[in-house]
Amino acid sequence: MYFFNIEKVDLDKFIANSNKIYAHILNERKERLKEHIDLAVEYLYKIIESKKLDNVFLNFENGLVNELSLKGKNFYREMLLNTIYMHDLGKINCNFQYVKMGNNEFKNAKGLSVNNTNHSMLSSLIYLNHYFNEIEGHDVKEDREDLTIFMLLNAYIISKHHGALDSFDEFKEKLLDDDGEGKRLYTDQLSIFNEVYKEQIIFNKENKLLMRIFNVVEKSLARKEEENKEISICFYIYERFLSSLLLACDYYSTSHFKNQSEIKELGEIDDINKFYDVFKNTEVYKSIRQYEKESYCKTNDFSNIKNINILRNEMFLDAENSFLENLDNNIFYLEAPTGSGKSNVSLNLSFRIIEKCKDINKIFYVYPFNTLVEQNIKTMENIFESSSVMKDIAVINSVVPIKTKGKVIKERRKKDADENEDSDVINYEEALLDRQFLHYPIVLTTHISIFNYLFGTSKDNLFPLAQMANSVVVLDEIQSYRNSIWKEIITFLKYYSELLNIKFIIMSATLPNLNKLIDGDIETVTLIGDREKYFKNPIFKNRVVPDFSLLEVEGNVKEQLLKHVIKTSKKIEGNILIEFIKKDTATKFFKDLIECRSELSKGDKEKQIELMTGDDNSIERNIIINKIKNNKNIILVATQVIEAGVDIDMDIGYKDISMLDSEEQFLGRINRSCKKLQCKVYFFDLDAASNIYKNDIRKEKNINLKSKDIRDILINKNFQDFYDYVLKELNKHASNLTDKNFNDFIKNSINKLNFKQIEERMKLIDERYEYSAFLNRTLKLENGEILDGEKVWNDYISLLKGSSLDYAEQKVRLSEVKSKLNYFIYKVNKNDFSYEDRIGDLYYIEDGEKYFENGKFNRENFNKGIGDFI
Repeated sequence: MYFFNIEKVDLDKFIANSNKIYAHILNERKERLKEHIDLAVEYLYKIIESKKLDNVFLNFENGLVNELSLKGKNFYREMLLNTIYMHDLGKINCNFQYVKMGNNEFKNAKGLSVNNTNHSMLSSLIYLNHYFNEIEGHDVKEDREDLTIFMLLNAYIISKHHGALDSFDEFKEKLLDDDGEGKRLYTDQLSIFNEVYKEQIIFNKENKLLMRIFNVVEKSLARKEEENKEISICFYIYERFLSSLLLACDYYSTSHFKNQSEIKELGEIDDINKFYDVFKNTEVYKSIRQYEKESYCKTNDFSNIKNINILRNEMFLDAENSFLENLDNNIFYLEAPTGSGKSNVSLNLSFRIIEKCKDINKIFYVYPFNTLVEQNIKTMENIFESSSVMKDIAVINSVVPIKTKGKVIKERRKKDADENEDSDVINYEEALLDRQFLHYPIVLTTHISIFNYLFGTSKDNLFPLAQMANSVVVLDEIQSYRNSIWKEIITFLKYYSELLNIKFIIMSATLPNLNKLIDGDIETVTLIGDREKYFKNPIFKNRVVPDFSLLEVEGNVKEQLLKHVIKTSKKIEGNILIEFIKKDTATKFFKDLIECRSELSKGDKEKQIELMTGDDNSIERNIIINKIKNNKNIILVATQVIEAGVDIDMDIGYKDISMLDSEEQFLGRINRSCKKLQCKVYFFDLDAASNIYKNDIRKEKNINLKSKDIRDILINKNFQDFYDYVLKELNKHASNLTDKNFNDFIKNSINKLNFKQIEERMKLIDERYEYSAFLNRTLKLENGEILDGEKVWNDYISLLKGSSLDYAEQKVRLSEVKSKLNYFIYKVNKNDFSYEDRIGDLYYIEDGEKYFENGKFNRENFNKGIGDFI
């Protein structure tokens, strides 16, 4: 074990009467400080054992302090262990003891006149004070500089274990500025702890010693970055990982005391066969293995293959073999055409990784949108529905409530149930901890969530990071986010994968070779060595024929488009999909089609016309999807919500041009089964994409479908040619734009450990401020349940004000109500409307039904305001 023979500090040597100091109280029960911090370290050992983190700690040690002497490395480990052990020593603050703990041992303490009950910064100061003396006494002088760096880094994490990460500079200011929280502790507020703290405080009012320590560390970090390019990223990840570990140890031990119950399961995969055996028993998997035995590697030319499943089998096996030959690598690219079975391939690879790499024990499937998460959890349910392992698979997003597993505690709840009636009571504390720390073997979530775990600064963002260590993370469609940070993304993934032993599988039908953005070396594996075997195969290449004739029309494009749709609609009985860039344009075109419905029909079969935009909730979206799956006479007008995450198979498509990635994604909605003939997509140019894709090179006119070269790329699926240009332009822009320069970002943000700046830089989407309107109405769910908006709102308000509820129960119940709340919330740009109630930026509008027309939110009418129409 990594901390074998590493000692905790002797509490009694520098804290007087430690057995009379409390960490927590609950009713009449009191927990001594030593009991809490001992338990925190026990949970550290448990986390390390369960998550097999010895390798991760060695990765940090080898990467950051490899030049230390053997004695110095042991010292480094001791400081790391005692970051956990000493994190709450600031609770010796007499105000904390007397005011918060009700500890009468401190009723006559001199420091009670000081109005300060905090403990985190004091814990940090005690850590600094203790280890500075220890480092000064360390007999290997060459070690002292590196040890001093980690003394400050660890002390910063201790100072923030009850708050969000901000920046190292702010930590410095708190300790050095006259009005800083830290400086007040060792000057004006010494009395709150010096009666208990035995060691001499080495800092003084002039604080030249602390200033010297900070200057040395800052210069050392800057020098290390000059000598070893991008090592600052390793220090950044170290801080985040340590913070995540400390939060886990603190929360687990506190929950243990509060509930008098050990946290036993941390959600790792202890037996991959529980999942893999179920997957192996599916018809798809068995047919692939049968094909492997009978036909794999026996055919050289697939150009005349008519059965798409043969190509799917080939891709599954090609990717698997390529992976097995490159087990030591961490980043894998899976570039595969739409309809080739990427989901099955990634599922198999995930299980294979855990089967072959014994330290890997958790799986994350990560998608661009909640709709894709919904689609893929349904796939999981189809595979695992007959197995008990579905309880180990969790969706983590803003829409799905906190998972409460199947485990309940049987007891009487007299306040909620009849005295003579038993009722099931959920273990809310366990459920909340499971969600906060991702105690699930398999997690489905979004890119937004995973990037919060990697770059966010709040405690909620930091909780799960330690759980990401020793995991496999499948990233679907990573190129869908702003390309101005692609270089940062692949660079951070490189270091996260190396340090935390994460295996990343990055997959898409249009996958840029992000390696070309890296300044140094990065080892990645392209799982499909012969991409042309698939992309150039007629089954995939000719599945949909792009038609650019509407790009040549002159005059009123919208009018020409309407005529063309009417003409096509009369010819076919299949389903037609029309995508616009703007919601307004889509809505108006939908209304135009409604007005000329009689002209659209072929024979006596009337066309059904549907509209799908970002304003539709999951109920409305699923109703439309089910209609499309069961009918062959539908015209669906949509915005870009249709491009990914909507499981439909249309016959003919129309699309307003934007970026090449989007065009290929749209093609994936047409003839997904690859079984139909003469499926076409007509491209037109109506609304400018520049307003939607701000700061994205791919929106430029010279690389959209107005260019013949780009048309050829789309037809021939030569996406690497397109991305070579994009990546070249990205590198050019990065060197021209000072504020976006990657080297400056490392020097001014990462090397200075400015966590807030890094979080801001790594946001996937350029957000604009919007207000949320809760439109009260009555809805019917897919299962037939009636959802009353007013009741949902009142339940939400009641829970927010539910001070009588335990914190964990309140959080779990709130997540359940919020999942229903989403059915009624619509994003709007202004807040100059009338409303009946308000919570923050969420506005309750009583008569919400008046803003709907044929079941669709009428944004135009809403923007007019109440009273302008009845």
